[in-house]
Amino acid sequence: MVSATQQSSRIRKRKSRRAGTARKRDLRAHGTPKFPIHLEGYDPNAHDAPRTAASAAAKK
Repeated sequence: MVSATQQSSRIRKRKSRRAGTARKRDLRAHGTPKFPIHLEGYDPNAHDAPRTAASAAAKK
């Protein structure tokens, strides 16, 4: 018979390994969810906005 500490340690280790397996499996199967690249209030004309090829060509 094992000690209570050894048994509870094994149980905690097993639970931490198994935690979230359904969620992880679902994410692997379906990839990352769609999310907006630019949040509300994003201004593409702001001075610190990243430049795109179209905006760089328009300035020339």
